[in-house]
Amino acid sequence: MTAPSWGYERADCIGDFALSLFLDDIDTLITHYTEVANSAGADSLNSQAHHPEATVFQAQAAANKLLQAYQNNARKTDAFTNQHIDVKSVVDGNGVLLLVPIFSTGLKQHLLRLLDKSNKTSLH
Repeated sequence: MTAPSWGYERADCIGDFALSLFLDDIDTLITHYTEVANSAGADSLNSQAHHPEATVFQAQAAANKLLQAYQNNARKTDAFTNQHIDVKSVVDGNGVLLLVPIFSTGLKQHLLRLLDKSNKTSLH
């Protein structure tokens, strides 16, 4: 049996842990599409080399699907209900395209609460 590749597929996708899994998954997604965009820029034969907005569009669609999957599958949390993510692109000083997920206010509040909770947890 293989381990689920996405957090929302896991049996322990519950409550605050679902938020942690979501952060891992959105990082994987953004990293993947950032690499796609930048490898496309290096390959002049690739059709996305001159159209990074196509990669941003694909990343946005994937982020929407991911958020919907968490809304449908995460248990004991409303963190994903009626929330959204906007994927924006920026070019850094070296000309590298970066993708940045912008979380909706409600999702940010849940993530900040989780961060605050983790900061109050002491290690033994």
